[in-house]
Amino acid sequence: MEIARWMGVDYIWIDALCIIQNSRDDWLAESTKMGDIYTNSFCNIAATSADPQQGCFTERLVYMVEPYPLPNPQLQDGEKTYVIGYDDFWSNSLSDTALHTRGWVLQERLLSPRTIHFGQEQIFWECRCEMACEAYPDGIPEQFHNRKMHAWRQADKILDPAYKQPSELSLLSKYLPRFLSNWFTTGSKVDDPYWVYEVWSRIVEAYMECKLTYGEDKLVAISGIAQKVAEATDERYLAGLWDNAMLPQSLLWCVLGRRQADGTPSLRSASAGEPDYRAPSWSWASLEAKVIWNWPAKCEQIVIDVLSTDIEQPEGSRMAKVSYAQMKIRGVLVEACLQVASRDVDGEPEEDGLYTLVLNSHAHSDDVRHYSMDPTIYLDTPMMPDSDCMDVFLLPICTQWQGRSGVEATALAGLLLRKVISTTGGTMYERMGIFGLDHDQAHALCGSRPDEPRSIENALRRMRREDLCLI
Repeated sequence: MEIARWMGVDYIWIDALCIIQNSRDDWLAESTKMGDIYTNSFCNIAATSADPQQGCFTERLVYMVEPYPLPNPQLQDGEKTYVIGYDDFWSNSLSDTALHTRGWVLQERLLSPRTIHFGQEQIFWECRCEMACEAYPDGIPEQFHNRKMHAWRQADKILDPAYKQPSELSLLSKYLPRFLSNWFTTGSKVDDPYWVYEVWSRIVEAYMECKLTYGEDKLVAISGIAQKVAEATDERYLAGLWDNAMLPQSLLWCVLGRRQADGTPSLRSASAGEPDYRAPSWSWASLEAKVIWNWPAKCEQIVIDVLSTDIEQPEGSRMAKVSYAQMKIRGVLVEACLQVASRDVDGEPEEDGLYTLVLNSHAHSDDVRHYSMDPTIYLDTPMMPDSDCMDVFLLPICTQWQGRSGVEATALAGLLLRKVISTTGGTMYERMGIFGLDHDQAHALCGSRPDEPRSIENALRRMRREDLCLI
C-alpha cells in the first residue's frame, strides 16, 4: 500500500485479497482474467525474495549500491574515469531470484507494461523502453549488458506488434534468458504469425523451467499469454499448441534428458479419465519437465494428416482448463520394441539416453523381419526403473526435419507412442517421446532404396496408413 501511495496510484490488485481463498469456483473465474489485469495495469510491483523479511522490506547498505568510479592515472587529460561493476548483477539480483522461478510470475512479468522490482540490494525498473536500477537510473550501461540482458532487449523489440522481421529471433533463441520480456499490445493482429509462434515456443521453454504449487495450474498460469497469441493470430488454442498448418511439426517438442529443470526425473500427469487429468499426452502441459521446442522448425514433407482435434473444457475456461482432449491422425504406424542400450559396470541396464529399436516388421509389408537400429530417442519420462524394454509404435511425422538450429536435418522424425485401452474399450495411443532417424535408418524402416529420388517419401506413400486417436 505504501508503494502504491508513493506512486500516486489509487487502486491496487493483490490476488490473495481479490480472489476468495479456498473457493475453487471463484479462483477459476478470476484466474482467467489475470492476463487482462496485468496487461491493463499501470505498474507491477515485485518483491524478488522468497523471504518475507527481504524484498520490499529489507535493510541494506546504500553505499554498496552506488557505482564506484575509478580514475585512470595513465590518461593525460584526467577527464575520463572507469566504473567498477560486474556484468551479471541483473541476473543475480533479479532474473535468478526465487520469485522468478515461480510459474505464475512469468506472465505477470511479460504482460505488465512496467515493473518495479524490489531486490535485496536495490530497486530495479523494467519497461518496454528501458532497464534501469538505483545504481544506474538512466539505464544500465551497455558495458554491463551480459548475454541475458541482450536477449531481454531483443525481446522488447521482437514483441512489438510493428516488428515483422523474424531474423533477429535467432539471437533471442541463442541467448534466451530464463524469462522473456513484455508481450505485445492487446488486440493487435499480425500478418505473418510465424515469428509469433517462435516466440511462443521460447516462452513455453522458459515457463517449463518454473515451478507451480499445483500442477493442475499448468495451463491456467500461462493462459494470459495464450490469449494474446490468440488475439494476434485468430487461431484456435489446443491445450498449449495451435490449430494451424504447422500443427504436425509442432508435435515434435522434446524433453531434455528426461529431466526437470532442477535435475529431478521428469513426470507425466494423470492420463485421460483420471481425476487429476490436466492435458493430453501430445501437449507439453502434461509433463513436469525441461522442454525444448524450437518451433516452427523446418522440414521437407509432412507425412501425416491431422483429421480432427477435440478439446473439452469447463465453461468459461477456453484458455485455462482441459477436461479431455484427443487428436485423430492418419499415418503410418510401425511396431517395435524399445530397449535401453547401455549397461553399467555390472552389466545391468543403465538409462543414459541411448536406446535400441527392434522393428517387428517393415511397415511396407506384412513380412515379419526383425531389424535393430540405434536412432535418436528423446523420451518424455524415464523407462527405468519400471522397465528396460517396452513395446512402442513409431508414427513418422515429417522428413528432413531440422528441429534444432544449426544441426543437420533428421531424415525422418516422428512420435513414439504406446497403445492404451480407453474407458470405452477402444484402442487409443499416448505419446512417449520423439524419434529421429538418419538416412540409412529411415530407408531400413521404409524398405526404400537410397538411390531412388525422394525414396523415403515415396515409400511412405506406399505403406499402409491407419487412422488413430492420440490422447
